[in-house]
Amino acid sequence: MVTIEEDLEMLATSLDMGIDPFPPAKPKKPWAKYAIASFMTIMMVNWVSKFLMRFL
Repeated sequence: MVTIEEDLEMLATSLDMGIDPFPPAKPKKPWAKYAIASFMTIMMVNWVSKFLMRFL
């Protein structure tokens, strides 16, 4: 188990080495939303076309 003093020492060491322990947040990329939306669109078109081919 790491004590608070050891943790602060590691933090000071990393700052001395030029390592930023708290980097800025990365901007969010909406690729997952686009992938899910396109998949759902394809699935709905597929279901509607199957429904229309069966009953029309």
